[in-house]
Amino acid sequence: MTKSLFTKPSYGQAVFLVILGGALLSILGLVDRATDAATGPQIVFFRAIGQAVFFSMVFFATKQTSVKDEFKNLTWRGWLAALFMALSGTFLVMSFQYTEVANAVFIISLTPLFAALMAWLVLKEGITVRTGLAMFIALIGVVFISSGSVDGEGLYGISLAFIMTIFYAAVIVTMRTIPQANVILLCALTGFLLLPMMLPFIDSYTLSTRDLVLCLGLGVVQVGLGTLCVMTGAKYLPAAQVSILALIETVLSPVWVWLYANEVPAWTVLTGGVIVVIGVIIQATASSKSR
Repeated sequence: MTKSLFTKPSYGQAVFLVILGGALLSILGLVDRATDAATGPQIVFFRAIGQAVFFSMVFFATKQTSVKDEFKNLTWRGWLAALFMALSGTFLVMSFQYTEVANAVFIISLTPLFAALMAWLVLKEGITVRTGLAMFIALIGVVFISSGSVDGEGLYGISLAFIMTIFYAAVIVTMRTIPQANVILLCALTGFLLLPMMLPFIDSYTLSTRDLVLCLGLGVVQVGLGTLCVMTGAKYLPAAQVSILALIETVLSPVWVWLYANEVPAWTVLTGGVIVVIGVIIQATASSKSR
């Protein structure tokens, strides 16, 4: 597998990498529930350290040009995308503090639909009838999910997940305007940007050894290896297939916390999640046909 990350993988290896990456990305909720006392900002901060170190090492090991040229290719839009990515990661972690993992991950699976809508607004790309239908179906799913978390705290957590989705959709749209940018460098910058952003929100930097290892491990394994696997496999697969395979993150995230913490989603949340996933699949196949 290590070889596949730096050389062209076969079709089967590419599929495996995307599935593996989605599985690794899905462990955030599990680790959040497994920590002893780490707060949301602490998780974001120490996860960012692991992320920054991991992607910096990968960047220097794989860069094709000088560091100066890599930053030049990034342009100011790349810095903006890194900021959007930092904010999306923050809101994702914080959403888990206020609502069940299933509620949050089903909402963030709407990202491709938000990206399509944002591309229509910003890049003037057309929205097909099929994509419009997907958005309508996904909206029905959101109504089901929200009805399963009628208390104020649950709705607040869902709102944070919505904000995360908007910021990550902004990352996708922004990156499409700078195809020459090095995504590995952008991921490293995201980790470094998060550190000063979290300073005002952290009361203490003291964590138990277990929590520290878990949070740093999130940056290396969940964000680092997970993102790297998906990015590597996605280069050699149709975009629609990647979108569908990556849904493994949406499926597994609530399963981990159900097995570990007995966090069982309400039937309305599960129903809404299935509807949202159907909408995402419809949108993915619409994008494939339009291309």
